[in-house]
Amino acid sequence: MANAPTPKANRILRILLAILSVSLGVWISISVFHAFRSTPHQIKLVNSDEYVAKALDFAKQDVERFFQMGVLVLGSLWALAVVDKDQRLKLGDRPELIMFVIGTGLFVFSLYFLQQYDDIVKQAIWDARSLPGEAGQKLFPDILDSPYFRLHYEAAVKCFYSGFVVSGLTSLSLCRLR
Repeated sequence: MANAPTPKANRILRILLAILSVSLGVWISISVFHAFRSTPHQIKLVNSDEYVAKALDFAKQDVERFFQMGVLVLGSLWALAVVDKDQRLKLGDRPELIMFVIGTGLFVFSLYFLQQYDDIVKQAIWDARSLPGEAGQKLFPDILDSPYFRLHYEAAVKCFYSGFVVSGLTSLSLCRLR
């Protein structure tokens, strides 16, 4: 067999993966915090037409897809790290525990921001339903170009993909490096 990594090399690699996970979690936290502080709470309105309804349908499907994928990957991470008897986390697995907590936290925040985005869209649609537009048309929230909508959606996407990466690192470390 080719040069198999030594236990000491694996330990160093596991620690490096944990440091990478912590760095990614901190970077996402800072970028999302900064985005929330600097983005105006502004929702643009556009005249309602058939394309606005189609855009809303696409956005709704996108949110549903991210939610389903997030629950699936989060459940898989928990199944591997908690349920699986062979790969289960132990108290001595500090790098993997750190990565597991960060991955779980990122997915939980992703699901939270998706829920917030959905609630904000529903409330904006409800509030705009009676506003008259130009030439008597009804107004509709611009879900594609409003800073406040984009803020919550981008926060959810950043947390989702970061959680996905950290979950992959956790799985690699649990299954191959321990």
